[in-house]
Amino acid sequence: MTSDVCLLLEGTYPYVAGGVSTWVYDLIRKLPDVTFSIVFLGPHRMAYRRLHYEIPDNVVEFREYFLFDYQVTKEKLPKPTEEDYEVVYNFLMDVKKGKTDSFEQILNLIGNPNTRKINLHDLVHDELGWRLVERMYQAEKNEVSFVDFFWTWRFLYLPFFSLLRINMPKAHIYHAVSTGYAGALGALAKINTKRPYILTEHGIYTRERKIEISKADWIYSESANEIKVVEGKDFFRQWWIQLFSFLSNLSYQWSDEIITLHEGNRKVQIEEGAPAEKIKIIPNGFDLTRLRAADPVSKPVGKKRIGLVGRVVPIKDIKTFIKACRRIADEIKDVEILIMGPTDEDEEYYHECLFLTEMEGLQHEVHFTGKVKVSDYYPTLDVMVLTSISESQPIVILEAMANGVPCVSTDVGACRELLYGRTPDDQLLGQSGIVTPICDPDETAQAVIDLIKNPTQYEQMSTCGKQRIIKYYQMDDLIANYQVLYSQYSNELDWPVAEEV
Repeated sequence: MTSDVCLLLEGTYPYVAGGVSTWVYDLIRKLPDVTFSIVFLGPHRMAYRRLHYEIPDNVVEFREYFLFDYQVTKEKLPKPTEEDYEVVYNFLMDVKKGKTDSFEQILNLIGNPNTRKINLHDLVHDELGWRLVERMYQAEKNEVSFVDFFWTWRFLYLPFFSLLRINMPKAHIYHAVSTGYAGALGALAKINTKRPYILTEHGIYTRERKIEISKADWIYSESANEIKVVEGKDFFRQWWIQLFSFLSNLSYQWSDEIITLHEGNRKVQIEEGAPAEKIKIIPNGFDLTRLRAADPVSKPVGKKRIGLVGRVVPIKDIKTFIKACRRIADEIKDVEILIMGPTDEDEEYYHECLFLTEMEGLQHEVHFTGKVKVSDYYPTLDVMVLTSISESQPIVILEAMANGVPCVSTDVGACRELLYGRTPDDQLLGQSGIVTPICDPDETAQAVIDLIKNPTQYEQMSTCGKQRIIKYYQMDDLIANYQVLYSQYSNELDWPVAEEV
């Protein structure tokens, strides 16, 4: 069956709870007359056992692929030549430079079932495949172990090459909700089907991967095993960053239109290589029907309740929030602090946060709730806090403002314009919260304390948040924009289109 839109998703809906997943779920549900197929990408099958979201009836096909569960099997193909491996070598050298010109050639050589001559088994076991790795190693002129180079090469490129062989669902439009591997699938679909390819980028994929890679302990590091000062960037970490930069460039190059959420993102995308003329801004929207809490939780009488809604992972910088909580608890008596979000994505980080909570003596004030229905908690919050070191346009801030909860947020993504206003008219509404620097527990704590101790300012910000949502961030506007966009790129479908967006 040919769907109207094929969504290309990496590590989000329907398995992982979060803002992007909720956005996807809302998009599908709010366009019931549009049929969707879904391609979900994850690292390993064992990591995704339980759905966090239901699959609506207008999803007609769901496929899932796991990048590191690829199969190295033989195929009956024409024997590859040295010239074929020369193409692969030149392509991999281009990847390290961020150049995408030879992608279509490598797609035909390794991916397209009608033209391919090299399979994964050849790359792993063939003598010419071995020579390819040796040649790349010699070209680097870097004093790293060949064994480490070899295994990193496999870990980097075999999942990518396996991705080129994916059998895509038939669709009128392909829509990736990030760059990265999902964006590469969008480029593949564009080349193979000649159908339109739309890219929506919430957070800047390359920037977020750089943050994760800088903190990752699963990437081998020569310098980590040497007790000496080294200059320059770690070779293997830089290699990963080069791959992710290439994937973003590939997504930008082959997309017909790039959607982002705010002006700050647009500028970063241009810096990362996106053509400015392709970029359009469609802000997130909030569904006001979610204001009705199905089963409101109780709140202890006389207590102030501070909340952070987010996954317990390093990019959310939960540790800075916990450190801020020590000062908040010292200044505000009878305070209850809730950290609401899944704790199983990075269990080591979660246990570090638990240990830090104990070290700060906050066992009675700070509570990790795990995944909860946050709509039942928002009406009971006095202040919502976000301490992320990277965000795009956080839905949790929209949700808090819609409930009249003032926010304290780090100055990342669109948070400043959400709390202070995006346009001159928007700014006239006033502030709906306070922006603080990243990794600054003292400023975060002071902002929360100021809000709690200043009732007049608090009420002004509460009112402003509600007004800003109603005027500028309605879910209906977001859905109408995408309905127009899908109709624009489909010459085969006749959907009703909103007169104004």
